[in-house]
Amino acid sequence: MATVEIQLPDEFGSVAEYAAEIRRVFERYQYLSNMHILNFFVTGFWQELPAEWREYLVSDRCDMDSLISMASTGKIDQSAPESLRSYVRTMFHLRLNYRSSRPVDHDEEERRRKELWYFLDGMNPKKQVEVAELSRLVHEVAAESNCSLAVDVGAGQGYLSRVLAYSSASLPVLAIDSSDTQQRGAELLQQRTIKRLRGPRAAAGGFEWDDRRAERLVHTVMHVSLDGAAQLAERAHATAPDARWLLCGLHACGDLSSAVLKAFAESDATAVVLVPCCYNHISEALRERSTVGFPLSAAMHGARIGQNALKTACQATSRWDASPEATVDAFRRNHMRALLHLMVVQNQIAPDGVAPAVGRVTNSELQTARMQLPACGTANASADEREFAAYALAALTKLNHAWRPTAEQCIACYRQHGSAGLQQIAAAWTLKALAGPLIECMLVVDRALYLAEHCGSAGRVRTFALFDPVTSPRNVVLVAQRR
Repeated sequence: MATVEIQLPDEFGSVAEYAAEIRRVFERYQYLSNMHILNFFVTGFWQELPAEWREYLVSDRCDMDSLISMASTGKIDQSAPESLRSYVRTMFHLRLNYRSSRPVDHDEEERRRKELWYFLDGMNPKKQVEVAELSRLVHEVAAESNCSLAVDVGAGQGYLSRVLAYSSASLPVLAIDSSDTQQRGAELLQQRTIKRLRGPRAAAGGFEWDDRRAERLVHTVMHVSLDGAAQLAERAHATAPDARWLLCGLHACGDLSSAVLKAFAESDATAVVLVPCCYNHISEALRERSTVGFPLSAAMHGARIGQNALKTACQATSRWDASPEATVDAFRRNHMRALLHLMVVQNQIAPDGVAPAVGRVTNSELQTARMQLPACGTANASADEREFAAYALAALTKLNHAWRPTAEQCIACYRQHGSAGLQQIAAAWTLKALAGPLIECMLVVDRALYLAEHCGSAGRVRTFALFDPVTSPRNVVLVAQRR
Protein backbone atom coordinates (compact mmCIF):
# COMPACT_ATOMS: atom_id res chain seq x y z
CA MET A 1 0.00 0.00 0.00
CA ALA A 2 1.34 3.41 -0.97
CA THR A 3 1.91 6.18 1.54
CA VAL A 4 -0.62 9.02 1.53
CA GLU A 5 0.86 12.51 1.70
CA ILE A 6 -1.69 14.69 3.45
CA GLN A 7 -1.40 17.49 6.01
CA LEU A 8 -3.23 16.14 9.06
CA PRO A 9 -4.01 17.91 12.34
CA ASP A 10 -0.98 17.63 14.62
CA GLU A 11 -2.07 14.88 17.01
CA PHE A 12 -2.72 12.25 14.32
CA GLY A 13 0.13 9.89 13.49
CA SER A 14 -1.49 8.23 10.48
CA VAL A 15 -4.23 8.73 7.92
CA ALA A 16 -5.98 5.60 9.20
CA GLU A 17 -6.12 7.07 12.73
CA TYR A 18 -7.50 10.35 11.37
CA ALA A 19 -10.06 8.51 9.24
CA ALA A 20 -11.35 6.62 12.27
CA GLU A 21 -11.70 9.82 14.31
CA ILE A 22 -13.56 11.86 11.70
CA ARG A 23 -15.89 8.94 11.13
CA ARG A 24 -16.58 8.70 14.87
CA VAL A 25 -17.24 12.44 15.18
CA PHE A 26 -19.46 12.47 12.10
CA GLU A 27 -21.59 9.65 13.48
CA ARG A 28 -21.95 11.49 16.80
CA TYR A 29 -23.33 14.62 15.12
CA GLN A 30 -24.90 12.99 12.08
CA TYR A 31 -28.39 14.18 13.04
CA LEU A 32 -27.25 17.78 12.41
CA SER A 33 -25.86 17.23 8.92
CA ASN A 34 -28.84 15.08 7.91
CA MET A 35 -31.37 17.77 8.86
CA HIS A 36 -33.56 18.62 5.85
CA ILE A 37 -34.27 22.35 5.94
CA LEU A 38 -37.53 21.92 4.01
CA ASN A 39 -38.94 19.74 6.81
CA PHE A 40 -37.69 21.97 9.63
CA PHE A 41 -41.12 22.93 10.96
CA VAL A 42 -42.88 19.73 9.85
CA THR A 43 -40.58 17.44 11.84
CA GLY A 44 -39.92 19.83 14.72
CA PHE A 45 -36.16 19.58 14.23
CA TRP A 46 -35.50 22.46 16.62
CA GLN A 47 -36.55 20.27 19.55
CA GLU A 48 -33.86 17.71 18.66
CA LEU A 49 -31.13 20.16 19.66
CA PRO A 50 -29.88 20.20 23.27
CA ALA A 51 -31.95 22.59 25.38
CA GLU A 52 -28.92 24.68 26.35
CA TRP A 53 -28.01 25.11 22.67
CA ARG A 54 -31.54 26.26 21.84
CA GLU A 55 -31.57 28.76 24.66
CA TYR A 56 -28.27 30.34 23.56
CA LEU A 57 -28.92 30.28 19.79
CA VAL A 58 -32.08 32.42 20.07
CA SER A 59 -30.71 34.77 22.75
CA ASP A 60 -29.48 38.32 22.30
CA ARG A 61 -25.92 36.97 22.52
CA CYS A 62 -26.29 35.15 19.18
CA ASP A 63 -27.45 37.34 16.30
CA MET A 64 -27.05 36.73 12.55
CA ASP A 65 -23.54 38.20 12.53
CA SER A 66 -22.54 35.82 15.33
CA LEU A 67 -23.81 32.84 13.35
CA ILE A 68 -21.93 33.93 10.23
CA SER A 69 -18.72 34.41 12.22
CA MET A 70 -19.20 31.02 13.89
CA ALA A 71 -19.46 29.26 10.53
CA SER A 72 -16.70 31.21 8.75
CA THR A 73 -14.05 31.56 11.46
CA GLY A 74 -15.06 29.29 14.34
CA LYS A 75 -15.48 32.22 16.74
CA ILE A 76 -18.18 31.78 19.37
CA ASP A 77 -19.06 33.81 22.43
CA GLN A 78 -17.53 32.62 25.69
CA SER A 79 -20.99 32.63 27.27
CA ALA A 80 -22.15 29.88 24.91
CA PRO A 81 -22.65 26.42 26.43
CA GLU A 82 -19.41 24.45 26.57
CA SER A 83 -20.96 21.55 24.65
CA LEU A 84 -21.80 23.92 21.76
CA ARG A 85 -18.37 25.54 21.86
CA SER A 86 -16.84 22.05 21.83
CA TYR A 87 -18.84 21.17 18.71
CA VAL A 88 -17.62 24.28 16.89
CA ARG A 89 -14.00 23.72 17.98
CA THR A 90 -14.11 20.10 16.88
CA MET A 91 -15.54 20.90 13.45
CA PHE A 92 -12.75 23.40 12.82
CA HIS A 93 -9.95 21.41 14.41
CA LEU A 94 -10.57 18.26 12.36
CA ARG A 95 -10.62 20.06 9.02
CA LEU A 96 -7.80 19.48 6.58
CA ASN A 97 -5.78 22.50 5.51
CA TYR A 98 -7.77 23.95 2.61
CA ARG A 99 -5.35 26.78 1.92
CA SER A 100 -3.16 26.27 -1.13
CA SER A 101 0.49 25.75 -0.24
CA ARG A 102 1.78 25.42 -3.79
CA PRO A 103 4.99 27.44 -4.29
CA VAL A 104 4.59 30.46 -6.56
CA ASP A 105 7.17 31.20 -9.24
CA HIS A 106 6.22 34.73 -10.27
CA ASP A 107 8.26 34.69 -13.50
CA GLU A 108 6.64 31.41 -14.52
CA GLU A 109 3.23 32.78 -13.56
CA GLU A 110 3.72 35.80 -15.80
CA ARG A 111 4.85 33.64 -18.70
CA ARG A 112 1.85 31.35 -18.33
CA ARG A 113 -0.51 34.31 -17.97
CA LYS A 114 0.60 35.64 -21.35
CA GLU A 115 0.41 32.22 -22.96
CA LEU A 116 -3.04 31.44 -21.56
CA TRP A 117 -4.52 34.50 -23.28
CA TYR A 118 -5.00 32.32 -26.36
CA PHE A 119 -7.13 29.83 -24.42
CA LEU A 120 -9.44 32.08 -22.40
CA ASP A 121 -12.39 32.08 -24.81
CA GLY A 122 -15.55 31.30 -22.81
CA MET A 123 -13.86 31.12 -19.38
CA ASN A 124 -14.84 33.29 -16.43
CA PRO A 125 -12.02 34.51 -14.11
CA LYS A 126 -12.62 31.66 -11.64
CA LYS A 127 -12.34 29.04 -14.37
CA GLN A 128 -9.23 30.71 -15.79
CA VAL A 129 -7.37 30.32 -12.48
CA GLU A 130 -8.56 26.73 -12.02
CA VAL A 131 -7.53 25.68 -15.52
CA ALA A 132 -4.16 27.41 -15.20
CA GLU A 133 -3.34 25.73 -11.89
CA LEU A 134 -4.60 22.27 -12.77
CA SER A 135 -2.99 22.22 -16.21
CA ARG A 136 0.35 23.10 -14.66
CA LEU A 137 0.00 20.25 -12.16
CA VAL A 138 -1.06 17.75 -14.84
CA HIS A 139 1.94 18.70 -16.98
CA GLU A 140 4.23 18.22 -13.96
CA VAL A 141 2.79 14.79 -13.15
CA ALA A 142 2.92 13.73 -16.80
CA ALA A 143 6.60 14.66 -16.98
CA GLU A 144 7.42 12.85 -13.72
CA SER A 145 5.52 9.73 -14.80
CA ASN A 146 6.69 9.75 -18.45
CA CYS A 147 3.10 9.92 -19.70
CA SER A 148 2.45 10.82 -23.31
CA LEU A 149 -1.36 10.91 -23.16
CA ALA A 150 -3.83 12.59 -20.83
CA VAL A 151 -7.42 11.36 -20.71
CA ASP A 152 -9.57 14.29 -19.56
CA VAL A 153 -12.82 12.81 -18.20
CA GLY A 154 -15.85 15.07 -17.96
CA ALA A 155 -14.07 17.47 -20.30
CA GLY A 156 -17.18 19.58 -20.96
CA GLN A 157 -16.30 22.54 -23.18
CA GLY A 158 -12.67 21.41 -23.29
CA TYR A 159 -11.12 24.28 -21.34
CA LEU A 160 -8.54 22.11 -19.57
CA SER A 161 -8.03 19.87 -22.61
CA ARG A 162 -7.02 22.73 -24.90
CA VAL A 163 -4.46 24.13 -22.48
CA LEU A 164 -2.98 20.68 -21.92
CA ALA A 165 -2.75 19.94 -25.64
CA TYR A 166 -1.81 23.29 -27.17
CA SER A 167 0.22 25.21 -24.58
CA SER A 168 4.00 25.10 -24.74
CA ALA A 169 4.18 21.99 -22.52
CA SER A 170 1.88 20.26 -25.06
CA LEU A 171 0.52 16.90 -23.91
CA PRO A 172 -1.71 14.87 -26.29
CA VAL A 173 -5.24 14.68 -24.90
CA LEU A 174 -8.25 12.43 -25.30
CA ALA A 175 -11.17 14.58 -24.10
CA ILE A 176 -14.19 12.55 -22.97
CA ASP A 177 -17.66 13.79 -22.17
CA SER A 178 -21.04 12.08 -22.09
CA SER A 179 -22.83 14.92 -23.91
CA ASP A 180 -22.98 15.37 -27.70
CA THR A 181 -23.78 19.04 -27.12
CA GLN A 182 -20.70 19.55 -24.96
CA GLN A 183 -18.54 17.82 -27.54
CA ARG A 184 -19.80 20.04 -30.34
CA GLY A 185 -19.23 23.14 -28.23
CA ALA A 186 -15.72 21.99 -27.32
CA GLU A 187 -14.83 21.35 -30.96
CA LEU A 188 -16.09 24.81 -31.93
CA LEU A 189 -13.95 26.44 -29.22
CA GLN A 190 -11.05 24.26 -30.33
CA GLN A 191 -11.21 25.72 -33.82
CA ARG A 192 -11.34 29.26 -32.41
CA THR A 193 -8.26 28.56 -30.30
CA ILE A 194 -6.35 27.13 -33.26
CA LYS A 195 -7.25 30.25 -35.27
CA ARG A 196 -5.76 32.42 -32.52
CA LEU A 197 -2.62 30.31 -32.32
CA ARG A 198 -2.14 30.63 -36.08
CA GLY A 199 -2.53 34.41 -35.90
CA PRO A 200 0.05 37.20 -36.02
CA ARG A 201 -0.22 38.01 -32.31
CA ALA A 202 0.81 34.46 -31.39
CA ALA A 203 3.69 34.54 -33.86
CA ALA A 204 4.86 37.93 -32.57
CA GLY A 205 4.75 36.55 -29.03
CA GLY A 206 7.05 33.69 -29.99
CA PHE A 207 4.38 30.98 -30.20
CA GLU A 208 5.29 28.59 -32.99
CA TRP A 209 2.22 26.81 -34.32
CA ASP A 210 2.33 23.72 -36.50
CA ASP A 211 -0.97 22.44 -37.94
CA ARG A 212 0.04 18.91 -36.99
CA ARG A 213 -0.46 19.98 -33.35
CA ALA A 214 -4.22 20.16 -33.95
CA GLU A 215 -4.22 16.35 -33.87
CA ARG A 216 -2.97 16.37 -30.28
CA LEU A 217 -6.53 16.94 -29.04
CA VAL A 218 -9.26 14.42 -29.84
CA HIS A 219 -12.82 14.75 -28.52
CA THR A 220 -15.11 11.77 -28.04
CA VAL A 221 -18.52 11.09 -26.51
CA MET A 222 -18.56 8.33 -23.92
CA HIS A 223 -20.46 7.61 -20.73
CA VAL A 224 -17.99 6.71 -17.97
CA SER A 225 -19.68 4.55 -15.34
CA LEU A 226 -18.47 3.25 -11.99
CA ASP A 227 -17.72 -0.12 -13.59
CA GLY A 228 -16.41 1.26 -16.89
CA ALA A 229 -12.64 0.99 -16.33
CA ALA A 230 -12.12 -1.54 -19.11
CA GLN A 231 -13.91 0.57 -21.73
CA LEU A 232 -12.00 3.68 -20.69
CA ALA A 233 -8.64 1.90 -20.89
CA GLU A 234 -9.59 0.45 -24.26
CA ARG A 235 -10.37 3.92 -25.61
CA ALA A 236 -7.06 5.27 -24.28
CA HIS A 237 -5.09 2.42 -25.87
CA ALA A 238 -6.88 2.92 -29.18
CA THR A 239 -5.94 6.60 -29.13
CA ALA A 240 -2.27 6.06 -28.31
CA PRO A 241 -1.18 2.40 -28.45
CA ASP A 242 1.64 1.48 -26.06
CA ALA A 243 1.64 4.98 -24.52
CA ARG A 244 1.87 5.59 -20.79
CA TRP A 245 -1.27 7.53 -19.93
CA LEU A 246 -2.88 9.40 -17.07
CA LEU A 247 -6.41 10.33 -16.09
CA CYS A 248 -7.42 13.85 -15.13
CA GLY A 249 -10.53 15.89 -14.47
CA LEU A 250 -11.56 19.33 -13.27
CA HIS A 251 -14.64 19.30 -11.05
CA ALA A 252 -15.80 15.87 -12.15
CA CYS A 253 -19.33 15.66 -10.80
CA GLY A 254 -20.42 13.22 -8.09
CA ASP A 255 -19.97 9.59 -9.08
CA LEU A 256 -17.92 10.60 -12.10
CA SER A 257 -15.05 11.40 -9.74
CA SER A 258 -15.39 7.97 -8.15
CA ALA A 259 -15.54 6.41 -11.61
CA VAL A 260 -12.28 8.13 -12.60
CA LEU A 261 -10.54 6.85 -9.47
CA LYS A 262 -11.89 3.33 -10.00
CA ALA A 263 -10.71 3.45 -13.62
CA PHE A 264 -7.21 4.29 -12.39
CA ALA A 265 -7.31 1.50 -9.80
CA GLU A 266 -8.57 -1.13 -12.27
CA SER A 267 -6.51 -0.21 -15.33
CA ASP A 268 -2.89 0.27 -16.34
CA ALA A 269 -3.09 4.07 -16.11
CA THR A 270 0.16 5.47 -14.72
CA ALA A 271 -1.31 8.43 -12.82
CA VAL A 272 -4.46 10.33 -11.96
CA VAL A 273 -4.93 14.05 -11.17
CA LEU A 274 -8.47 14.88 -10.12
CA VAL A 275 -10.41 17.77 -8.56
CA PRO A 276 -13.80 16.35 -7.48
CA CYS A 277 -17.07 18.26 -7.20
CA CYS A 278 -20.82 17.88 -6.53
CA TYR A 279 -20.63 15.55 -3.54
CA ASN A 280 -24.43 15.48 -3.39
CA HIS A 281 -24.42 13.31 -6.53
CA ILE A 282 -22.33 10.53 -4.97
CA SER A 283 -24.11 7.18 -4.63
CA GLU A 284 -23.89 5.11 -1.46
CA ALA A 285 -24.25 1.43 -0.66
CA LEU A 286 -27.77 0.07 -1.03
CA ARG A 287 -28.87 -3.55 -1.21
CA GLU A 288 -29.58 -3.40 -4.94
CA ARG A 289 -26.25 -1.72 -5.79
CA SER A 290 -22.88 -3.38 -5.65
CA THR A 291 -20.90 -0.54 -7.23
CA VAL A 292 -21.08 2.80 -5.43
CA GLY A 293 -19.26 6.11 -5.22
CA PHE A 294 -18.81 5.93 -1.43
CA PRO A 295 -17.20 4.27 0.39
CA LEU A 296 -14.33 3.13 -1.80
CA SER A 297 -11.61 2.32 0.73
CA ALA A 298 -11.32 -0.49 3.26
CA ALA A 299 -10.92 2.10 6.04
CA MET A 300 -14.38 3.53 5.39
CA HIS A 301 -16.08 0.19 4.74
CA GLY A 302 -19.62 0.22 6.11
CA ALA A 303 -19.75 4.01 6.51
CA ARG A 304 -22.85 5.83 5.31
CA ILE A 305 -23.21 9.58 5.05
CA GLY A 306 -26.71 10.11 3.65
CA GLN A 307 -27.96 12.35 0.85
CA ASN A 308 -28.78 15.36 3.02
CA ALA A 309 -25.34 15.20 4.64
CA LEU A 310 -23.66 14.88 1.22
CA LYS A 311 -25.42 18.12 0.26
CA THR A 312 -23.97 19.64 3.42
CA ALA A 313 -20.47 18.82 2.15
CA CYS A 314 -21.11 21.26 -0.71
CA GLN A 315 -21.53 24.20 1.68
CA ALA A 316 -18.90 26.95 1.41
CA THR A 317 -18.95 28.58 4.85
CA SER A 318 -15.59 30.25 4.10
CA ARG A 319 -17.60 32.62 1.89
CA TRP A 320 -20.23 33.60 4.44
CA ASP A 321 -18.39 36.46 6.13
CA ALA A 322 -17.24 37.82 2.76
CA SER A 323 -20.89 38.44 1.77
CA PRO A 324 -22.99 38.58 4.97
CA GLU A 325 -26.00 40.16 3.26
CA ALA A 326 -26.21 37.27 0.78
CA THR A 327 -25.86 34.81 3.67
CA VAL A 328 -28.73 36.38 5.64
CA ASP A 329 -30.80 36.42 2.46
CA ALA A 330 -30.16 32.68 2.11
CA PHE A 331 -31.35 32.20 5.69
CA ARG A 332 -34.53 34.11 4.86
CA ARG A 333 -35.15 32.05 1.71
CA ASN A 334 -34.71 28.81 3.65
CA HIS A 335 -37.12 30.12 6.28
CA MET A 336 -39.78 30.89 3.68
CA ARG A 337 -39.27 27.54 1.91
CA ALA A 338 -39.77 25.71 5.20
CA LEU A 339 -42.87 27.76 6.07
CA LEU A 340 -44.45 27.14 2.67
CA HIS A 341 -43.68 23.43 2.95
CA LEU A 342 -45.41 23.40 6.34
CA MET A 343 -48.51 25.03 4.82
CA VAL A 344 -48.57 22.48 1.99
CA VAL A 345 -48.40 19.58 4.43
CA GLN A 346 -50.93 21.06 6.87
CA ASN A 347 -53.43 21.69 4.09
CA GLN A 348 -53.00 18.12 2.82
CA ILE A 349 -52.66 19.15 -0.78
CA ALA A 350 -49.69 16.88 -1.53
CA PRO A 351 -50.48 14.10 -3.99
CA ASP A 352 -49.79 10.61 -2.58
CA GLY A 353 -48.65 12.25 0.65
CA VAL A 354 -45.50 13.64 -0.97
CA ALA A 355 -45.31 17.43 -0.80
CA PRO A 356 -43.82 19.16 -3.87
CA ALA A 357 -40.29 20.39 -3.23
CA VAL A 358 -39.95 24.14 -3.56
CA GLY A 359 -36.84 25.03 -5.51
CA ARG A 360 -35.11 28.35 -5.98
CA VAL A 361 -37.32 31.39 -6.62
CA THR A 362 -35.54 34.09 -8.61
CA ASN A 363 -35.66 37.78 -7.73
CA SER A 364 -37.63 38.57 -10.89
CA GLU A 365 -40.22 35.88 -10.07
CA LEU A 366 -40.51 37.28 -6.56
CA GLN A 367 -40.92 40.83 -7.86
CA THR A 368 -43.73 39.72 -10.20
CA ALA A 369 -45.51 38.05 -7.27
CA ARG A 370 -45.16 41.20 -5.13
CA MET A 371 -47.04 43.20 -7.77
CA GLN A 372 -49.78 40.56 -7.91
CA LEU A 373 -50.51 40.54 -4.17
CA PRO A 374 -53.96 41.91 -3.39
CA ALA A 375 -54.03 45.08 -1.31
CA CYS A 376 -56.85 43.75 0.82
CA GLY A 377 -55.60 41.24 3.35
CA THR A 378 -52.08 42.64 3.44
CA ALA A 379 -52.74 46.22 4.53
CA ASN A 380 -51.92 45.55 8.18
CA ALA A 381 -49.14 43.06 7.48
CA SER A 382 -45.48 43.74 8.14
CA ALA A 383 -42.95 43.86 5.31
CA ASP A 384 -41.68 40.37 6.18
CA GLU A 385 -45.22 38.97 6.26
CA ARG A 386 -46.02 40.46 2.84
CA GLU A 387 -42.73 39.12 1.51
CA PHE A 388 -43.66 35.60 2.56
CA ALA A 389 -47.08 35.91 0.94
CA ALA A 390 -45.34 37.00 -2.27
CA TYR A 391 -42.82 34.16 -1.98
CA ALA A 392 -45.60 31.57 -1.58
CA LEU A 393 -47.36 32.91 -4.68
CA ALA A 394 -44.13 32.93 -6.71
CA ALA A 395 -43.07 29.44 -5.63
CA LEU A 396 -46.44 27.81 -6.27
CA THR A 397 -46.73 29.58 -9.63
CA LYS A 398 -43.31 28.21 -10.57
CA LEU A 399 -44.42 24.72 -9.53
CA ASN A 400 -47.56 25.21 -11.63
CA HIS A 401 -49.51 24.07 -8.59
CA ALA A 402 -53.27 24.62 -8.55
CA TRP A 403 -53.47 25.38 -4.84
CA ARG A 404 -52.93 28.99 -3.80
CA PRO A 405 -53.16 29.99 -0.13
CA THR A 406 -54.73 33.36 0.56
CA ALA A 407 -52.55 36.23 1.68
CA GLU A 408 -54.27 36.02 5.06
CA GLN A 409 -53.26 32.35 5.41
CA CYS A 410 -49.64 33.16 4.60
CA ILE A 411 -49.56 36.05 7.05
CA ALA A 412 -51.08 33.90 9.82
CA CYS A 413 -48.45 31.19 9.22
CA TYR A 414 -45.64 33.72 9.30
CA ARG A 415 -46.92 35.26 12.52
CA GLN A 416 -46.91 31.83 14.16
CA HIS A 417 -43.33 31.00 13.03
CA GLY A 418 -42.01 34.50 12.31
CA SER A 419 -38.85 36.10 13.63
CA ALA A 420 -38.22 33.31 16.14
CA GLY A 421 -38.53 30.76 13.33
CA LEU A 422 -36.07 32.71 11.19
CA GLN A 423 -33.48 32.73 13.97
CA GLN A 424 -34.03 29.03 14.56
CA ILE A 425 -33.61 28.24 10.86
CA ALA A 426 -30.46 30.37 10.64
CA ALA A 427 -28.98 28.68 13.73
CA ALA A 428 -29.85 25.16 12.58
CA TRP A 429 -28.47 25.82 9.09
CA THR A 430 -25.25 27.13 10.63
CA LEU A 431 -24.85 24.02 12.80
CA LYS A 432 -25.50 21.84 9.77
CA ALA A 433 -23.08 23.75 7.54
CA LEU A 434 -20.31 23.57 10.16
CA ALA A 435 -20.18 19.81 9.54
CA GLY A 436 -19.74 20.27 5.77
CA PRO A 437 -15.91 20.38 5.72
CA LEU A 438 -15.74 17.32 7.97
CA ILE A 439 -17.90 15.38 5.54
CA GLU A 440 -15.72 16.55 2.66
CA CYS A 441 -12.69 15.29 4.64
CA MET A 442 -14.35 11.87 4.95
CA LEU A 443 -14.78 11.74 1.18
CA VAL A 444 -11.26 12.99 0.44
CA VAL A 445 -9.61 10.58 2.89
CA ASP A 446 -11.71 7.66 1.64
CA ARG A 447 -10.60 8.36 -1.92
CA ALA A 448 -6.96 8.94 -1.00
CA LEU A 449 -6.79 5.65 0.94
CA TYR A 450 -8.51 3.84 -1.94
CA LEU A 451 -5.85 5.14 -4.34
CA ALA A 452 -3.13 4.05 -1.90
CA GLU A 453 -4.63 0.55 -1.79
CA HIS A 454 -4.34 0.29 -5.59
CA CYS A 455 -1.15 2.22 -6.27
CA GLY A 456 1.45 -0.35 -5.24
CA SER A 457 3.86 -0.08 -2.33
CA ALA A 458 6.20 2.13 -4.36
CA GLY A 459 3.42 4.44 -5.52
CA ARG A 460 2.77 7.99 -4.40
CA VAL A 461 -0.57 9.46 -3.34
CA ARG A 462 -1.08 13.12 -2.47
CA THR A 463 -4.03 15.33 -1.66
CA PHE A 464 -3.85 19.07 -1.06
CA ALA A 465 -5.58 22.37 -1.75
CA LEU A 466 -4.91 23.61 -5.27
CA PHE A 467 -7.14 26.72 -5.43
CA ASP A 468 -8.25 29.51 -3.10
CA PRO A 469 -11.20 28.09 -1.09
CA VAL A 470 -13.11 31.38 -1.12
CA THR A 471 -13.22 31.70 -4.90
CA SER A 472 -13.17 27.93 -5.56
CA PRO A 473 -14.74 26.05 -2.61
CA ARG A 474 -14.12 22.68 -4.26
CA ASN A 475 -10.36 23.17 -4.29
CA VAL A 476 -8.89 19.82 -3.18
CA VAL A 477 -6.90 17.78 -5.71
CA LEU A 478 -6.13 14.07 -5.55
CA VAL A 479 -2.91 12.88 -7.20
CA ALA A 480 -1.72 9.27 -7.51
CA GLN A 481 1.30 7.98 -9.40
CA ARG A 482 2.42 4.42 -9.93
CA ARG A 483 6.16 3.77 -9.95
